Amino acid sequence: MIKHIVLFRVTEGTPQDRIEDAIQRLEALVGVIPGLRSLDAGIDIGVAGNMSFGLVAELDDRESLDAFSTDPRHMEVALSILELRSEADIAVLDLEV
Repeated sequence: MIKHIVLFRVTEGTPQDRIEDAIQRLEALVGVIPGLRSLDAGIDIGVAGNMSFGLVAELDDRESLDAFSTDPRHMEVALSILELRSEADIAVLDLEV
């Protein structure tokens, strides 16, 4: 199994509802994209210096991660999130567990 972890820092002044919409759209991908077992996303609790929001997705294997990464349904959501983030404020970590 692969845990796919992504953290974002959004541009100051980004409306909260845009972040919440992105989270809902991400979580809606479960059951739609093959190999995506789960996806939990949320907004930081407000700790100074932390990233704004992030996600933890569980995928079957490396092939599922590769397919998820290029799936047009995921890409549509990902591109909308990239519009919200500050320059270069994204972190990705993929763990095999």
